[in-house]
Amino acid sequence: MDIQMVGLDGSTLKTIELAVSSEEVELINVPLLHEIVKMQQAGIRSGTASTKTRGEVSGGGKKPYRQKGTGRARQGSTRAPQWRGGAVIFGPRPRDYFYRQPSKKVVLAVKNAFLAHLESKTLFIVESLDVPSRKTKDTISLFNKWSLLPGEERILFIDNGLTENMYFSCRNIPGLEILLPHQVNPYDLLIADKVLVSKEAFESLSKLLHGENNNGSI
Repeated sequence: MDIQMVGLDGSTLKTIELAVSSEEVELINVPLLHEIVKMQQAGIRSGTASTKTRGEVSGGGKKPYRQKGTGRARQGSTRAPQWRGGAVIFGPRPRDYFYRQPSKKVVLAVKNAFLAHLESKTLFIVESLDVPSRKTKDTISLFNKWSLLPGEERILFIDNGLTENMYFSCRNIPGLEILLPHQVNPYDLLIADKVLVSKEAFESLSKLLHGENNNGSI
């Protein structure tokens, strides 16, 4: 598989050949991606949903009617679950939904997410993102040279670090996210329409794309 490296003027500088066969791209492990993305979504859940048990609902201290002689079932409190305004049976309580998958599965999912972008031709290597000024319009014009539509597309940029100009010029662009190589994850890769990787960050990620083991740091 080949991938293009583009310059700051939008031109294609060179084509890099990756040691990834077309068979690998066709055999993307979709169930694995689903499993890891569900893990990430569970980890970011707030888990603040809460309902009151009958010990927490106010009122209901008085017996609603006498024990015998009414022909009705005996009741001890109007805050029992079967009463209107009463407690909730087995309702949600504040909890942490986070759980962890093996790191090797996460690394493999990242590789499969990259392969998905390779297949759809939405993964590009850029020479750098050393924008000359802090103006957002200058960065947007740079993205337009790369045939990107900031604000209309989700763009993920992977770089080894943020310069001051890059931080101030990119923070107001909707749909743009910048990650360090060790922050790359399947969820952000899959929701992105286009993925840009700087030349320096690509060297850090090349082992993953070539299928070599990188001790599961991602």
